Amino acid sequence: MHKKGALLLLILLLIVIIVSLIWQDEQSDVTPIPIENTTEIITQEKTDPQEESRFNLGKEEDRTPIELPKEKRSDETVKLEEKSISLPKSTTDTFTLINTKIEGDQITFSDQNIILQHNEKPIIILNLFATWCPPCIGQIAYLNDLQKKHQKELVIMGILTHDNIDKASLETFMAKQQINYFISHTKDNDAFAEHLANQLHLDEDFSIPLSVIYVDGEYFTHYEGSVPVEMIEYDIQQAKKQLNSR
Repeated sequence: MHKKGALLLLILLLIVIIVSLIWQDEQSDVTPIPIENTTEIITQEKTDPQEESRFNLGKEEDRTPIELPKEKRSDETVKLEEKSISLPKSTTDTFTLINTKIEGDQITFSDQNIILQHNEKPIIILNLFATWCPPCIGQIAYLNDLQKKHQKELVIMGILTHDNIDKASLETFMAKQQINYFISHTKDNDAFAEHLANQLHLDEDFSIPLSVIYVDGEYFTHYEGSVPVEMIEYDIQQAKKQLNSR
């Protein structure tokens, strides 16, 4: 009886061993999932430089334009490129100032300095004003006195700014104010005023009157808005001393 029980247990043990061996063989045939390699592929796709370059263009100066060799470009393209290289850069720093009597002069800017073509007087005052501006009108009498007092060394040029007054009305205004200095009345006055303001690093909405003093064509000082005539007189005297010391 005991022998039969032991034999039965032995048979059961053999069955368990055989089943276990078969199960292990089946597991060894299954290909494991490459977890680490999958992570690397995903990372590569996210950091691929060719893909990222579409979204990271950078600044214009950081990009180098791709140019075709000259032999692969059309003749017309090459001619246009050579033409563009040979053309000088245009400048708009010379203006013609004309009064109601069709008398005028050309004024050229060079940095903050100026050249007045037909002027031999060493001190120039450019006065930007408008006939609708009360502070500008109040300053006219002072400018008249300065022009008369320093007529040997000084030339004052008034430039109407943002003023659509017609010629006849301007002449009436000048007669009423007894203006004894040059007044420019041209359609280019506003462009002149804008250029002058840029040279002086002023805001676009700068205050008028705006008066600028030049000595021998070199910038000396300027006043934005109405200032006491004594201040202008003092600066004229300083300009004269500077001239005498040269």
